[in-house]
Order: sequence, then C-alpha cells, then structure tokens
Amino acid sequence: MPRSVPTIKDVAREAGVSISTVSSVVNGNKPVSEALAARVREAIEKLEFHPNHMAQSLHARRTRTLAYLTPDVTNVSILRTFKAVEAAARARGYAVFLLSTDGSVETTREAIDRVIGLRMDGAFLSLSWVMTRPEIRLDRLTERGIAMVGLAGSYDIPGIDCFLHDEEGGGRQIGSYLHRLGHRGVVCVGPTNSRAAETRWSGLRASYAEAGAGSDGDIETIVTTGYTAGAAYDAVQAMLGAGRGSFTAMVTFNDAVATGALAALSDNGLSVPDDVSLVSFGSGHRDFARPQITSVTFDEERIAALAANRLVDRIEGANSEAPGNEYLPLTLAVRASSRRLL
Repeated sequence: MPRSVPTIKDVAREAGVSISTVSSVVNGNKPVSEALAARVREAIEKLEFHPNHMAQSLHARRTRTLAYLTPDVTNVSILRTFKAVEAAARARGYAVFLLSTDGSVETTREAIDRVIGLRMDGAFLSLSWVMTRPEIRLDRLTERGIAMVGLAGSYDIPGIDCFLHDEEGGGRQIGSYLHRLGHRGVVCVGPTNSRAAETRWSGLRASYAEAGAGSDGDIETIVTTGYTAGAAYDAVQAMLGAGRGSFTAMVTFNDAVATGALAALSDNGLSVPDDVSLVSFGSGHRDFARPQITSVTFDEERIAALAANRLVDRIEGANSEAPGNEYLPLTLAVRASSRRLL
C-alpha cells in the first residue's frame, strides 16, 4: 500500500506547534525561536516532509526560479560561470535553469517565451551579439516584471545591470607580454562579427603601437567561421596551407579555438612553444592541455556572485539604484605555451 504523503498539518502535530509556526520555519518569513525551529526541523526530517513550493509560489507570486540564457552550452568558461551562478543563487533560495539559445534570434525568442510561460522571476543573459537584437524583444520580460542581469560577454544592454570583463585591457596585457618576449609577428585567431574579438585585438594592437612596433604589419587576424575547435582548426590549416607562416606567436579567442589551433599547428609540424608561442583567453583546459596554455583568465566565481546577488536583490526590491555597467579586470597567467625569443 502506498505511503501517504505527509502534510504541513502532520509536521505541526509531530512537533507540537501550530501550522503557522511550521510555515514560518519553512518559508523563513517570520522569526521563530531556535527551540521551536529545531523541533519543526526534526519533525520535517522524521516525516520526510517536502514543502509544496508551487503552492507557495502562487501565494507569494514568485516561483523562485531563474533562467540562464547562453548561446553555447559547450563552452567550458560559460559552464563554469553557470555553475557559480547556480551556487550563488541557490544560497539565496533560487533555482537556475540553463537555456541554450544557439546564438540564433529564433531560439533566443523561444527561450524568452519559456521564461515568461514558466513565470520565472528573473533571467541571466549572456551578453552576446544576438541578445542585443531588437527583434528579441527583451521588453516582454520588463513588462511582466521579470528582472534581468547581463554577464559573460562584451555587449551591454541599456536599462539592465551588466557585468563585463575588460576585454581591451586583456588584449593589452597579452600584447605587452608578447612584445617583451621579442615577438613581432603575431596572428590573432577568432570568430567573425565578434565585438569581444575585435576589442581584444584592438587592445593588443594598441599595446604594440605604444611600444613602437608597427601595429598593422606585425599583427594579422585570421577569422574563423565559429567559436569551435573545428572552426579554428580549419582556419589555421588554411592559413598555413597558403604559406602565411611568418609569425612567432599566436593569440586565440577562447579555449576551444586554442584547442583547434594547437592541433593544426601540430599537424603541420610546428611545436608550441619552440616554433610558435600560443596565448589564449580563458583557462578551461589549463589542467590538461599540453603544454599548458598561457592565457588571460576570467574570475567566473566573482562575476557570477555579483550577477546572482544583484539579480535577486532586484527581484526582492533590495536594490533600487539605477542599473549600469561594471567592468571586471582580467589577469594574465603565464604558462608553458609561450617563451622568449633568443
């Protein structure tokens, strides 16, 4: 015979308290003495009572659920950021659901429809190009009181809090580092139509120009068709096949691009760092890539905690300041994939 599901009345009877006291302990909306709270928690554990969060949500007009919209669920850095966001939000009593947009307008609109349909309280938006398109209609979320925070990208969205990295500063760090090592021929490998890539390469060029090196003749850009290792492999293969090999350093857009570029260099008999110094953005493969890759690193946990707490504060009315942009610094971590020229 199936076991009956315990109710809040059963918990109150077991603990010898009122139903309202159990409710206060479960929801944390009214102070309860530690002695009474301990009795309630003991009864909950004994009876294996699970609160009806859906009923609570309907009563409070909150679902305590958040969405994380991202264009690439395979990106190691994004997954790390999501994991940190989920942990920070969970500490505030909210669950986070990952929704892939695949970088397309249509899929992004469908994801926003889902956020609205599930009556989610808020959404984290990866600050990619597609998220800024007017046809996405982010105002549909605003009209329904669904809070938004942007993070992990290079596009800002007016009217919401955006946590971004100093992409140009990261490019400058790499440029200054490679210039000090004596590298004058540099190839930058990254996707087309990417503001992040353009900003990073701009910072790198600026650092070379400020050091007195030519910014146009020494630094070349190789465009990939996407953000994947396969796209990077094909682009570097095509470059090397065309005989464009007068470079001593390569800078890649992210971990996946670094993986593809490293494979293409190896397949063409070029060793890292003996023949080519390789520097990248991100550190998703830092533990297992050989050689370990010198990279500009992101503090995923910090940006995630800032974004999660700001979003929850907006939802709960704890922050009424005008939204704005906050830029977080990047850090260059030197590893075995780069070397000084003799």
